[in-house]
Amino acid sequence: MDWQAAMDNVRQQIQKQKTAVVLGAFGVLASGLTLAGPGVAADMVKTGTCLLGKCQLQLASCIADPECLENLACLQLCNGRKDEAGCQIRCGDLYNDKAIATFNACAVSDQKCVPQKIDRDVFPEPKPEVLDKSFDLSKFQGRWYITAGLNPLFDDFDCQEHYFGVPEAGKLYGKINWRIAKPNDDFIERSTVQTFKQQANPAVLYNGGNEYLHYEDTWYILSSKPDEYVLVYYVGNNDAWKGYGGGTVYSRSATLPEQYVPEIKEALSKAGQNWDDWKVTDNTCKPHPPVTGFLANAERFVETELTSVEKLLENDLTSFGKGFSVFETNLENAITGDEKIVSDEIQEAEKFLYDIEKQYGNNLPKWLDWGPFRSLFGGSATGNYGGAK
Repeated sequence: MDWQAAMDNVRQQIQKQKTAVVLGAFGVLASGLTLAGPGVAADMVKTGTCLLGKCQLQLASCIADPECLENLACLQLCNGRKDEAGCQIRCGDLYNDKAIATFNACAVSDQKCVPQKIDRDVFPEPKPEVLDKSFDLSKFQGRWYITAGLNPLFDDFDCQEHYFGVPEAGKLYGKINWRIAKPNDDFIERSTVQTFKQQANPAVLYNGGNEYLHYEDTWYILSSKPDEYVLVYYVGNNDAWKGYGGGTVYSRSATLPEQYVPEIKEALSKAGQNWDDWKVTDNTCKPHPPVTGFLANAERFVETELTSVEKLLENDLTSFGKGFSVFETNLENAITGDEKIVSDEIQEAEKFLYDIEKQYGNNLPKWLDWGPFRSLFGGSATGNYGGAK
């Protein structure tokens, strides 16, 4: 097959995919399936009618956007599953762009077509006496890794390399990076910037006032050792889900510091949590799979993308946890309209964190971590540009 024929075949397959998804989109909306995840339990007909009647412009933008269409197809396959909420959240991980964020904002926040899911006491707020009042925020700067997590929907992702800075007393900026695994052994990289304010109790950090789905997270520091590890338990709310939560172990090293596991277990026990529910993460940050032969890979790419959703949903999703806090997503995609601007604080945080991240050798954007670009820009075979991960 010559070059032109191969590319024509790619275009035809992609167009077939788009057509199928458009048809599926109307089926999704007609059945009342929500696009924002776990708020789908109530009156589906009422929800569908609201979406079609009050979010028409956002729907049109979604149908014109390939990634938003793929998200619709993914969500359609979740409909009626026992693990429907976890399945929908997984779709949100895989597909994330401005059209999706805009439609979600209309359906969930603006028009309230989607009823809010409420979990009461699934992730209870820990008592003040179990918190680490000796936590020193000024020591929580630079590069940290999430080396263990509680909630599989948010905390257990690969390659969670985060950068924190304290611009002034009581304020924390964070650059949050993580990877979403794809069924074809590749991955998608996600990143966002968050800001926190330390409360009267130094072990409590609050992230609020966010535009997208009005999400708010409260971090509770259960235990810490300066420059070694920080044990975080969090509870959050947004327009789609009230009462999600989870927990993370941050460490300076990319692997869990086993010598501190006994005291981590003890701190969790005092807060009514069990270390056995946590999972150790993988921060080896492997590069993208090698690219071998453009034409062959172009055809394989189309074939893989056409079946990736089905393969993903055939996997056992019943292990997913009970909370979720990745609605904030990519900073650029979290803005719910062209007329909205990034807050001054977020812009300030981005600039502040850029210098911190730069200290660790991350001088090139992560999308350059792909075979041809690595060789072009002089990166190593591991995708490591000037600094160890």
